[in-house]
Amino acid sequence: MLKLLTVFLSLLVSAGKPVVVNKHPEVKPAVHYQLKTDTVKLVTRQFNASALKKFSIDPDFNYYTKKAGITWWDRFWNWVWHEWNAFWNWVGEMLEKLFHNASMGKQTANVIKYFILGIFAFALIYIILKLLDINLLKLFGKKKESGTLPYTEFMENIHEISFDEAIENALSTKNYRLAVRLLYLRSLKQLSDHNLINWKIDKTNSAYLNELTDEEQRRQFSMVTRQFEYVWYGDFPVNVQSFQAINAMFQEFKQQLP
Repeated sequence: MLKLLTVFLSLLVSAGKPVVVNKHPEVKPAVHYQLKTDTVKLVTRQFNASALKKFSIDPDFNYYTKKAGITWWDRFWNWVWHEWNAFWNWVGEMLEKLFHNASMGKQTANVIKYFILGIFAFALIYIILKLLDINLLKLFGKKKESGTLPYTEFMENIHEISFDEAIENALSTKNYRLAVRLLYLRSLKQLSDHNLINWKIDKTNSAYLNELTDEEQRRQFSMVTRQFEYVWYGDFPVNVQSFQAINAMFQEFKQQLP
């Protein structure tokens, strides 16, 4: 009992005393680490001067694009289109006031505008065709010719035609297209007379060409056939100068015959 009382009293005494803090704690000694020496060898690399120069002048690596200045031609057309649009905007406004309807005025202006553009386009095409001497009626209205020989159109028999007289009559009337046709028919007769082809009224030009075995004769006959087809079926115009050139080709072909 006395022992417990003593412990209790000591606790009361110690509770009343202030707590003393150690202002000088124990300092731990510093630890020194020694760095290891890097033994890896470094290789210094340099840029390739010649490659850099090559890339610097390569247009594929030129990312700076210099904008081209607007030309006087571009400025002219920009002005034209500006004035054109301004004019039709004004027309639309006038029609809008006339109809008292914005949508109606704009639509009517567009119809008139495209109608005028269509007239100008048609006139331009007509002028170009006239300059090229192209007849639209013949171009679209001409019936497709058959691939048969020309004399089948009139059931002509080449062995019954007096070619010299017929050609002279055609030239006297300046019908050079018919004269070329007669020259070609006479060439067929010459081939038939020399037994180089087997003439029949329903054969084609290519059929006679395949019957020729001599290479030079086939080449010459192919040339005169092409000229004939250009004139007769292609409706190419023939004058006295062009007829003389075509006639010379037929005479050269005749000289190749035996």
